[in-house]
Amino acid sequence: MGKTKLLIVSIILGLLSVALVACGGGDEESADNYPDREVEMVIPWSPGGGSDTEGRVVVDHLSEAIEQDMVVVNLPGVGGTVGMEELSEKEANGYHLGQIHEGHLVAHHSGVSDINYDDFEPIASMSSSDQILAVSSEMGVDSLEEFVEYGQSEEIDFGGTVSGIPRVWVEQLGGELDINYNLVGYEGLGEAIQALAGGHIDAAIVDYPSAIEFVEAGHMKFIAVGTEERKDSLPDVPTFVESDYDLTMGINRGYVAPAGTDEEIIDYLGEKLEEVANSDAYIKEVQKIGASVNFMGPEEYSDYLDNQNEVIEDIVSNIDSEEE
Repeated sequence: MGKTKLLIVSIILGLLSVALVACGGGDEESADNYPDREVEMVIPWSPGGGSDTEGRVVVDHLSEAIEQDMVVVNLPGVGGTVGMEELSEKEANGYHLGQIHEGHLVAHHSGVSDINYDDFEPIASMSSSDQILAVSSEMGVDSLEEFVEYGQSEEIDFGGTVSGIPRVWVEQLGGELDINYNLVGYEGLGEAIQALAGGHIDAAIVDYPSAIEFVEAGHMKFIAVGTEERKDSLPDVPTFVESDYDLTMGINRGYVAPAGTDEEIIDYLGEKLEEVANSDAYIKEVQKIGASVNFMGPEEYSDYLDNQNEVIEDIVSNIDSEEE
C-alpha cells in the first residue's frame, strides 16, 4: 500500500475514533468502564434536614462500594423541584444522580413542576423515614388527646412545604383528627423545624433525625408517631393507630438518574446499592438517625413509584376540589 493510501486510511480511522467518542462510544462513557471519575449526587433540599442526612449516609457507603469519589450537591428550592429540574437536564451518563421521595410527586400534581418521577430512571429506594407529630413546647400540650381538644377549639398552625408531601399529611391529619388547622408554608423541613423551635408555629410533621436535638433541648415535644406500632427509639410516644385514628405517615427516599442513562449503569448502581443496604454498617447508621432500611431495586422501585403516583394524584385532586 502506498504512502498516500496509508495516510488516507489513518485519517479515516482517526475521524471514526473521534466520532465514536462524540457519540458516547469512548472509554470515558462506557458502561464497562463505569465509574472512572467522581459521581455527583444532587440532594434537592437544604443541608441538615432528614433527606440531606440520609442522603449523605448513602453517598458515603455507595462511594466505598463503587470505589469512586462522590460529591453531594444541595440544590434546594420550591419543594425540592429546583434541584430535580436541574438534574433532568444533566448528561445521562451515570455521573449525575439525585435523591427523590413522594414529595416530588405531590409537587408535580399540585402544578408546581412539570417534572415527575418518570422523567428519570429509578435506581433504588434505600430507606423509610417514619413521621412524627411534634408540637411547640409553648403550646402547653402534652398528649395527642390534649392536641385534639386544643384543635377543636382553636386553629393550629402547622409548618411545612405547601408544594410537598407535608401538604398531604396535614390535610389527612386535620381531617382524621377533626381539628381546625392552617398550613404555614416553608421551603423545607429544616425551616419548619426552626420555626417550631422558636414558637412561631404550633406543630409540624417531622422525622426523628431532624428534630430530636430540639426535643432534647426542650423546644418541642413528640406526641404521636405515624407507624403501625411504637418505635423502639421512642417507646413512650404513642401511635395514631393505637389512639384509634386510621393514620400512618412515612417517606421512602430513593435515587434516580436522568432519563436515558444506560440500563447497564442503572443495574450496576442498583446492585451496589443493594450491597450497601445489606451491610451491617449501613443498617446501623440508618437506624441511628431514626430511619429504617427499605431497599427496592430498579424494577420494584419503579413499580412502587407508579403506585404512589396514582395514590397521590387522587389525594391532591380531592384536596384541590375541596379548596375550590
